[in-house]
Amino acid sequence: MQKLSENISIILGVSILLLLITLFIVVLVVAYLKRDLKHLKEKETMEADFEKQLLQSQLETQEETLNQLSIEIHDNVGQLLNSTKLLIGLTQRALPESPETLTMADDTLAKAIQEIRSLSKAMNKEWIQQFNFIENLEGEIARINAAKSLLIQLLRPEMLSLKADEQIILFRIVQEVLQNAIKHGRAKNIDITIIEDEQWLSIKVTDDGAGFDESSTKKSVGLLNIKHRTHLLKGTVQWQSAEDAGTTVTIQLPVNPVKS
Repeated sequence: MQKLSENISIILGVSILLLLITLFIVVLVVAYLKRDLKHLKEKETMEADFEKQLLQSQLETQEETLNQLSIEIHDNVGQLLNSTKLLIGLTQRALPESPETLTMADDTLAKAIQEIRSLSKAMNKEWIQQFNFIENLEGEIARINAAKSLLIQLLRPEMLSLKADEQIILFRIVQEVLQNAIKHGRAKNIDITIIEDEQWLSIKVTDDGAGFDESSTKKSVGLLNIKHRTHLLKGTVQWQSAEDAGTTVTIQLPVNPVKS
């Protein structure tokens, strides 16, 4: 009986020892996995931070290059074109009658100078930091209307309360909507109505183009791009369209969106 008790004690002791060894191994494995997971997360964080810093550096370098290019265009190319226009003006005044070709050249040169100024502004860092949606949309509309292939009419407030970077994104959204109406819808008339109150900014773009079947364009890259950019502004975008019935795009943005 005593020997049986001793055997049981030995078995229990060995079992407890094996259990402790097993628990120790499990603890070691868990600790190793935790350390490995922590290391992996740190590595991923470092890689993400590196990519972010790399992108930021690229953008800063690109921004500085564009800023310098803007100055060169404005100061050098712009001055050369202005001097050429001045010489044409002097030639016109010296002639008894200015030839039609010279008048056309003067008008074309004036347009080129205006385009150069616009391009110079668009690449300037300060201009981007003070981006004005209304001003640039009116310029875009004037450029499109000048081609006389369609007519765009705009109803808008004096200014928007969105930040400059938000206005840039909104401008790209509306640009894409207009390009869709022109290229794909082949519209002849487009009406843009912009209304802003204390809570919402609403933009409605209506065209008389060919329209489209909404179900067939769910995977359109252009429409997905518009949705994504609108989402970045915490807003919504809706399309109402049918084949041969035109399209209405409605964009709604909160004036003071809650930052996530």
